[in-house]
Amino acid sequence: MSAPVYLILGKGGQGRDVLDALLAAGRNVAGVFDEGEPPLPAQVPLLGRIDDWRTALAPGVEFIAGMGNSTARTELAAAVLAAGGKLATACHPAAVISPRATVGSGTFIAAGCVIAPEAVIHDLAFINANCSIDHDCQVGIAAQISPGVTLPGGVIVGDSAFIGVGAVVLPGKRIGVGAVVGAGSVVTRDVADGVTVSGNPAKPHGTPGTDNRPRLLRT
Repeated sequence: MSAPVYLILGKGGQGRDVLDALLAAGRNVAGVFDEGEPPLPAQVPLLGRIDDWRTALAPGVEFIAGMGNSTARTELAAAVLAAGGKLATACHPAAVISPRATVGSGTFIAAGCVIAPEAVIHDLAFINANCSIDHDCQVGIAAQISPGVTLPGGVIVGDSAFIGVGAVVLPGKRIGVGAVVGAGSVVTRDVADGVTVSGNPAKPHGTPGTDNRPRLLRT
């Protein structure tokens, strides 16, 4: 069986991180779909606008939505699946991923990350550089984990949640669906769905949001 061909949807900063991970892993990246002139390596062409991705549907082709916005990433991935396409996973070879961890489709795991045994990274989650995801953690669908985040054992991060740069969540705590944790925060209590917290210890501010983003089936 021949190796898959990878296509990236989105060339922003997050998309270029995904591209770097795939190239570092020796994957065959056939191109990128996005608007404008991208700062891409010479061997990776711009194939068209994001909306043109359907022209590349074919057996052996895998797509990964490379945008940081979880809503856009989830909607685009759902469209790919509805059209019969397949989602790729991009794991940088400089990440350490336990063979007893579970990594879903459409995910991105950057260089310097450590994913421990029995951790579960659900579909479309993005784990950025130098994060520690310890044993028995769960990172929800389309969650965004920023660089340098530490999740000790048993932390649960809800779907579409966002955890800012360098934040620490204490063991066994839950970050709710669509919740936001500010950069540098230390989370000592559970965070409810749609709530934004920040500080040390992290405290809520603002009003809870409503999360109506589409869901994919869990891995």
